[in-house]
Amino acid sequence: MRMLQVVRKDLLRFFRDRRALVVSLVLPLIITFIMGLSFGGGVFGKKGISAIRIVGVTDGIPQMLRDPLTEGLEETGFFSVTWADSNTADEMVRGGEAAAAIVLPDDLVERFFQFEPIRIRVWKDPGSPLKAGIVEQVIERSLSPIQAGEAVYAGLWPEDIQPQRNQEWTSTLESYFQGDVQSVWKQWKQADEDPFWDIFQREFTRIMDRQAALSDAMEGPGVALEVENKAMTDAEGPQDDVNLFNYFLPTFSVFFLMFGVAAAARDFHREREMGTLNRQLLSPLNDRDFVLGKWMAAAIQGSIQLLVLFLAGAVLFRVNLGSDPWSLPLAVILTCTSAAGFFLLITLVCRTEKVADTLSTITVLAAAMLGGNMMPVDQLPDWVRSVGQYFFNYWANVSFSRVMVSDENLLATPQPLLMLGGSTVLFLVASLVAYRIRRAKGGVL
Repeated sequence: MRMLQVVRKDLLRFFRDRRALVVSLVLPLIITFIMGLSFGGGVFGKKGISAIRIVGVTDGIPQMLRDPLTEGLEETGFFSVTWADSNTADEMVRGGEAAAAIVLPDDLVERFFQFEPIRIRVWKDPGSPLKAGIVEQVIERSLSPIQAGEAVYAGLWPEDIQPQRNQEWTSTLESYFQGDVQSVWKQWKQADEDPFWDIFQREFTRIMDRQAALSDAMEGPGVALEVENKAMTDAEGPQDDVNLFNYFLPTFSVFFLMFGVAAAARDFHREREMGTLNRQLLSPLNDRDFVLGKWMAAAIQGSIQLLVLFLAGAVLFRVNLGSDPWSLPLAVILTCTSAAGFFLLITLVCRTEKVADTLSTITVLAAAMLGGNMMPVDQLPDWVRSVGQYFFNYWANVSFSRVMVSDENLLATPQPLLMLGGSTVLFLVASLVAYRIRRAKGGVL
């Protein structure tokens, strides 16, 4: 019961502290509104954040190749693709109708078979830097393995890189790829009497055999990757709607949570300076009740903060809170208990509030960069991810991503919850030991 008195006292102080309420609740909500206005989602006009519209520019890609390229981009759910000439695409990007345009060379097919450099350009809308930046990053990441394969091919078969130019090859090649798959196949079947066909067939077969051999060699027999999309689908809504707030809101919330819980833990130093801590230590309150009370108060403040932000996100921006009723509450509670123990430990090992404030800020920024608050966890480099796993916010971000993005049941895959629970116990025990050591040395008052 004495522990609950400490909790009640700290919570009353929290709700009376306007600055703490602004930092913990109001400021994250303001940023949420700004993001909503930027993307046009939720109550700002659409059920979800619409897929990024891009326009393809080329007259040289046959329809049989253009269709699978369009389908591949649109199946991701992040892009809506249209094709236009260069003038129309320029007007669409400048007018904000498309976030970016992908400009492919008109002679792309000929350049591919002649091993000539292929230049792909991206026109970005400066008024939509985030969406245009996503398109740029996707194109860069998609081209990286292709460029790596070209380098390997050039090393194995350098004679193919600088073939003799053939005017007949250049002028006739495009005709073999005109129309859909059926019409192209008919052209190929009827090309037996065409003298160019023998050249094309021989060169095409040789190149594809080498490409297939190279592809088989690079696949390797080791580890295979299977990816299943567990995200919820809405049969009534458009299929190209993707709510990017499912990605952004949890990471923003955990970032602000760390600052809020750190401030709550530093209440220990404020009480010491005001003299109220001395009166508590003279009461029958023992060390365990005092530390547990401080820890529980900070954890409750953090839980309130996350729940308010998530509920606001669900109402304003249709954020997915998961289909399992237990996964999100458990992730919230364990995230906050772990954060409370971590920052309480930092507070107890620091001599003054100023030192604790500085160390907490540095720790929050480092944890945010390494634990997935600045970039989605699955996009982090391997070495960053291996380091980030030692921070509680890494497992918090994994938990919320699985619930709100992939709609998973954390009870079926409990590793993130177990890591958060284990870190909670570790930080809490360490905080109790640190407090007793500090009190034994006379450093509490």
